[in-house]
Amino acid sequence: MVECPGASVPEIVFAGRSNAGKSTAINTLCKQRQLAYASKMPGRTQLLNFFHVIEQAEPIARLVDLPGYGFAQLAQTSQSVWDKELGSYLADRPSLVGTVLIVDCRRGLLELDYALIKWVGHRQLPVHILLSKADKFNRQEQVLALRSTQKALDPYRVNGHEITVQLWSALKKIGLLELETQLSNWVRPPLAAPETTKSEPPTK
Repeated sequence: MVECPGASVPEIVFAGRSNAGKSTAINTLCKQRQLAYASKMPGRTQLLNFFHVIEQAEPIARLVDLPGYGFAQLAQTSQSVWDKELGSYLADRPSLVGTVLIVDCRRGLLELDYALIKWVGHRQLPVHILLSKADKFNRQEQVLALRSTQKALDPYRVNGHEITVQLWSALKKIGLLELETQLSNWVRPPLAAPETTKSEPPTK
């Protein structure tokens, strides 16, 4: 069974294929080079790894590095664990507030990426997609990748399911501020603007 800490603070999962760069994204976001272990061999992360976000000596959130999926060298038994136990975590964990899905912008969304989006869509958990390795594209190619991904996601925005997309490069720090803003909004949703009431015109 997957053992998790108490669901006491908001949690954000980082998901994607085994070589997508989840650990590298967490390290870049936290400005620490070796916080999350980024192996050169895809598929090494096979446990849930929790990282506390601390503010004024108190945890305010957790970043969760999920095991990758779709790597051919993983044993079938490991794939079964992903499907059953991690699927249960995504489906039932009450403290989950969002999913960051990392996708190589040169490949685009693949079948297992769409499957994950549908899985968390059942809970209406927001998904924020990082089109990684954006530094490999010129500006025109980046714009085309962003537009084509947005269009491909339209059928998955069912019943208002929130799915957002951005360009990302851990190497060049492309999109870092945008990612920080998105995660902050999940952990501390902005307050809705108060409704204004129309004032009556002054009487003479």
